[in-house]
Amino acid sequence: FGALHIARPNGDALQYLGKVGTGFDDRTLASVRAEIAKVPGGKRPIKEKPVDDAVSVWLKPTLWCEVQYASMTPNDTLREPVFVRMRPDLGEE
Repeated sequence: FGALHIARPNGDALQYLGKVGTGFDDRTLASVRAEIAKVPGGKRPIKEKPVDDAVSVWLKPTLWCEVQYASMTPNDTLREPVFVRMRPDLGEE
């Protein structure tokens, strides 16, 4: 994969936060790829339609990750997000 679309819970919906495509080394890429391979595909779980929606592979939103970022943009997406780690301890919400 090139990047992960990320969102956070916002009431009964998900708030789209953008994509994170940095912070992965070879080991992390392999680990995340193995995790996402276990998740069933699905429809886009966010109302926003990202520019690359047509080439994105959408999954059931069950995985959690930790991301560091510089700030929020005016349109409420993350500026300079960097993947830190998967968070299996958070489980499905």
